[in-house]
Amino acid sequence: MHENKNAMLEGAMRAGYGARGFVYLTIGMLAVFAAVNGGEAEGSTGALNYLSRQPFGVVLVGGVALGFFAFALWRFTDAALDLENEGDHARGAGSRMTKVFSGAAHLFLGATAVTIMIRGFKAEENSAANWSAAVMGAPFGRWAVALAGLIAIGVGLYFFFKSGARTYRDDLRETDVTRWLAPLVRFGLAAHGMVLLIIGGMVTYAGWTTNPDRAVGLGEALALLETQPFGRTLLGLAGAGMVAFALYCFVLAVYRVPLTITRSDLPEPVS
Repeated sequence: MHENKNAMLEGAMRAGYGARGFVYLTIGMLAVFAAVNGGEAEGSTGALNYLSRQPFGVVLVGGVALGFFAFALWRFTDAALDLENEGDHARGAGSRMTKVFSGAAHLFLGATAVTIMIRGFKAEENSAANWSAAVMGAPFGRWAVALAGLIAIGVGLYFFFKSGARTYRDDLRETDVTRWLAPLVRFGLAAHGMVLLIIGGMVTYAGWTTNPDRAVGLGEALALLETQPFGRTLLGLAGAGMVAFALYCFVLAVYRVPLTITRSDLPEPVS
C-alpha cells in the first residue's frame, strides 16, 4: 500500500512537472516571437489563453489543469509529510513552507486553466496588481504582499545557486541525456531566477509602499525587460531562458529520482 501511494504521488509529481514545462515552453516561445517580431510577452494566464485558442485547445488546457492540480497535490503532501526528509530545522521548515506556496500557486493556475477551458477568460492588464490590491485590503495585507515578494526573491536566488553549484543534479538520475542537457538546464534556472528577482523586487516594493500598481507577474516582468536599453535583446534572452527552464521541467518529469528509492539504490551512471 505504501508503495502504491508513493507511485500515485510520483505520477502526480511527473505530470505536474510536465504541465509546468508545457506552459513555460509556451511563455518562452511567445516571448522570443515578441522580441523578434514585436508584440507583447505573456505570463502564465496569457499562455493558457493562447493555448485555448489553438486546435484542440480545450484538451490542451484541460490537460495542463490536471497537471497543475497534480503538482499542487504533490507539493502539499511533500510539505506536510516531509517526503524528502528535509527535517524541522530552520532550513528544512523554510523549504517546506516554500513548497506550500508553490502548491497554492499551482492550485490557482489549475483553477485559472479550468475557468479558461469552461467559459473562456481574458487576462487582465496586470493580474499581479489586482491580487496585491485585494490582499492589501486585509489586515496586515501590505506585509503579506511584501512577504510574498521576499519569498520570490529567495526562490530566485535559490535558482541561481542551483544553477551555479549544480545542486539540481541531486534530484536527478544521472544519464547521458541529463549530462548533455546540463548547460541548457543551468541557463534555464539562471534565467528563471533573474525573472523571479524582478518579480520579487517589484512585489516587495508594492507591499512596502502600499502601492499595488507596482506589483508585476511573469508577463509584466518580461514586458518590463523590453522597456530597458536593448530591451528586445533582453526579452529574447529571457524568452530563450524560459524555454530552457521548460526543458528543465521536462527533465525532472522524466529523470527525477523516484520517491520509492534513495540515491544509494540508483544504478551507476552510464559511462
